[in-house]
Amino acid sequence: MTTAATILNRASRQMLAGVVEERNKLATSIDSDDTTLIASYDLGGLRAGTVFEIESELFYVWDSSPSAKTVTVERGYGGSTATSHSSGAIITVAPRFPRAQMFDALNSDIDDLSSTTNGLFRVVTVDLDYNGADRQIDITGSSTILDLIDVRLRYMSDDHPVIRTCRLQTGLPTSDFASGNTLVFDEPVMAGSYRVRYKAPFTRAASESSDLTTNCFIPATCDDIIEMGVLLRMMAGREIKRNFTESQGDTRRSDEVPAGAIRDSMVNIQRLRRERITAESGRLKAQFPIKFRK
Repeated sequence: MTTAATILNRASRQMLAGVVEERNKLATSIDSDDTTLIASYDLGGLRAGTVFEIESELFYVWDSSPSAKTVTVERGYGGSTATSHSSGAIITVAPRFPRAQMFDALNSDIDDLSSTTNGLFRVVTVDLDYNGADRQIDITGSSTILDLIDVRLRYMSDDHPVIRTCRLQTGLPTSDFASGNTLVFDEPVMAGSYRVRYKAPFTRAASESSDLTTNCFIPATCDDIIEMGVLLRMMAGREIKRNFTESQGDTRRSDEVPAGAIRDSMVNIQRLRRERITAESGRLKAQFPIKFRK
């Protein structure tokens, strides 16, 4: 089982490359509205003006008391969601790659995989009963459909012929067709039970515990593609950040790490991700060829 958290952990290890960020632990559990936290160890870098992270929530420190090991904070900083945290939860001081941001990057990459350019999709199967008279019927339970794969009539228990003279129509009024998606028969076909298979986009992860296969419908073979997508999205802004002259004065860094070094380091990952997407797209096209007359 590969969860969203598994992918984020792998990507984080890659990006930090052995760098250990300053950490602490919660001494007591907190609810989503608590604004005073007690740390287990000396506060160290936890001082006013610092941002730290517990799980996927970011905190901004307004005040700190080193002797009492307490900090007064603003919850849900930077658009993250305030939630409860258990005693012993890890505190990461000034995280280079916040989990909430990484999680957003993961979901953006899931959306991107189903784009026309990348051509990846999940296969959804639905069985429909057709009366033989209506020109079009609702594709029950469907939401977003990318394209039809095939439609088969259950003619006999051992004979399911492909129906090639039908097509997909989307964006119809839900008052007429519940899903807004219909199967249109351009030529008469007999009444019976029809099995429809169609392409649909992957589903976003609801939380870090979401399983990519069972909840997002992403094949296990695509785990590495998602990981590389998170890497690329998180590193994309680093080249800009390193050139913020108002936050960093002139140093030897431009000689040691010239402009473009961060960008260039990601080229191989971009190439590998593109090759992997092409390979997965080819596998899907071979496994699920479209069987319609157009």
